[in-house]
Amino acid sequence: MSWTASLTRRLLVTPAYWWAGMLLVVLIGGLLWVSRTDPVAGAYAIRQAVVEHEQAGVPRVFSVDLPHVWDDQSPRWEGEARYRLAWPEALVVGQGDARPLGLLLPRVGARYRVWLNGQEVAGRFWTYDGFADASLVPQIVSLPRAWLVADPKANRLEIEVRGQPLRKSGLSLVQVGDHDALKQRHAQLMWWQVYATWMVAACSLMLGLMALLLWLNTHERLFGLLAAATFAWTIRLVLTPLETPPMSFEVWYYLQKLSFTVYCGCLYLFMWDLFDYRQGFIRSFVNGLLVVGPVWLAVTVYVNSYAMYQLWMAIITLTSVVALVKLFHRARWGLDANQRLMVVFGAATMATGVRDFAVVNLGVPGDADIRWMTVGSLMLMYALGWVLVRRVSSAMEQVRLLNAELSRKVGEREDELQRLFERLRLVESQRVLEAERRRLTRDMHDGLGSQLVQALNVVRGGQQLDSASVAAMLNHALEDLRMTLDSLEPMDGDLPTILGTLRQRIAPALQAASVELDWQVEEVPPIPGLEARGVLHVFRCLQEVFANILKHANARRVTVITRDLGCQVELCVRDDGVGLGAIRKASAPGSGGRGMGNIRLRAAELGVAVSFEDARPGTCVRFTFPLQPTDPMPQ
Repeated sequence: MSWTASLTRRLLVTPAYWWAGMLLVVLIGGLLWVSRTDPVAGAYAIRQAVVEHEQAGVPRVFSVDLPHVWDDQSPRWEGEARYRLAWPEALVVGQGDARPLGLLLPRVGARYRVWLNGQEVAGRFWTYDGFADASLVPQIVSLPRAWLVADPKANRLEIEVRGQPLRKSGLSLVQVGDHDALKQRHAQLMWWQVYATWMVAACSLMLGLMALLLWLNTHERLFGLLAAATFAWTIRLVLTPLETPPMSFEVWYYLQKLSFTVYCGCLYLFMWDLFDYRQGFIRSFVNGLLVVGPVWLAVTVYVNSYAMYQLWMAIITLTSVVALVKLFHRARWGLDANQRLMVVFGAATMATGVRDFAVVNLGVPGDADIRWMTVGSLMLMYALGWVLVRRVSSAMEQVRLLNAELSRKVGEREDELQRLFERLRLVESQRVLEAERRRLTRDMHDGLGSQLVQALNVVRGGQQLDSASVAAMLNHALEDLRMTLDSLEPMDGDLPTILGTLRQRIAPALQAASVELDWQVEEVPPIPGLEARGVLHVFRCLQEVFANILKHANARRVTVITRDLGCQVELCVRDDGVGLGAIRKASAPGSGGRGMGNIRLRAAELGVAVSFEDARPGTCVRFTFPLQPTDPMPQ
């Protein structure tokens, strides 16, 4: 188990570009095996033909080698041409041989008809009104044995071709023989030329959508360039295998060539951004190509000039080679994993394009029917997708590290804030205790202290002492002390409880004065803000009210009422005495209103509204407590 674990660790730490290199070796090996030039068993290749083509209104006959490309002729061929192919002498048609025969045309363009011994066998898109191009897909045609003669030299095989301006027209190498064997070769060509194209288009579209989503979320230019490149390549791949596109030839041609230009330009800019090369003449030149390309291709289609297209492709190819070589040259040192991966796959993709150009256009030995560029672009899609994943994973890792660092700093700040909060809480607690101490000191000084000083003055006056008066003063001081202590009890804003506590203190005085107490206190909601200080203010206010009733009102009945008014609680103390006006007239000059002033001041500190009203008979003192906290009067 130790060696398997060691091998697993080694595989996991192997850089991605090594895996990419091995994948490239496998793909290139597969392409070499598929592209081997072994003859198809049971079929024969026709490599020469006699072609009849009209030039300047005069029919002319030429002997050509296959594949024959019209674009290579000077002047370039246009219109229609009829190829006469010699029947292979080794392909003898016996009377007892029932095997079907077939004709394989890997590339023939753009429309064609096949004639066997003067009779038309097949006509692909020959009478189709719209744009059609049979050269985009390999073609296979069945040859009726009944139309053949026993002598191979007497059989005549003709293929009539109609070219399409601005398209590569002509006839590739033709194979004739056993239909089943040729059908297998046709399926192989279909897979590599058509199905692989659709597969790469699907991969390109998926990669483009991923890059687009990342660009929309990050607004990073790198992802935007990758999305533009892959979408452009998807459009080109989708248009390539369509035999009858739902558009005119001019629109199809313009979109296909323009998408290739955008793909190349954006891909180069993407790689330059990936390698962090943001300056340079080549970069500016590529940006210029992206601007000039749409106009150049539009003029090419308008004037129907294949030479302009060839010049444009030469510029694109030369720019591609120079840009990639310069890019790889500048990045030969200090590459990261993503850059190495792009170097490997970029070189491999360029190699597939060079191979196709050499085999198809220059006649280098190889299977010209199978193009490597499609698979090469699939390898490039893999590299781009891997770079995208690595880029995103790297960004996510950075985000994770940033989040971890942020969490650490937030934790430190929370600890610091917690310490500060504890200190503030301690300071606030000390401040509250100090304020409460000062309040109690002041209240005791104003109440208990004044009563004791008054009693002390009476004792020190040297006059005959009235024990009843001294007892009354001391009893008053004692009641004041009890009231102060009562205010310290937790009552949680419960007004009936507060009033019940006060009732115990004032009931004896009312009873001694023969004043009846009508207690109509009902349950009301808790009143916010009635802590110890607020309770004492309520006690003092009501103490002053009852003192005025006993001293001045000559009342026989006092009614205490509480009511819930919804958003307020009302407390009303009403007597049946002489009334507020009579009390004011009987008061000594300069002393009137002092008690009511103290009541208003304490009520204002609580944020409570107070009013003094004539009850006819008597007086009504009304307190209105808000059920929402209000800002009390500043002290």
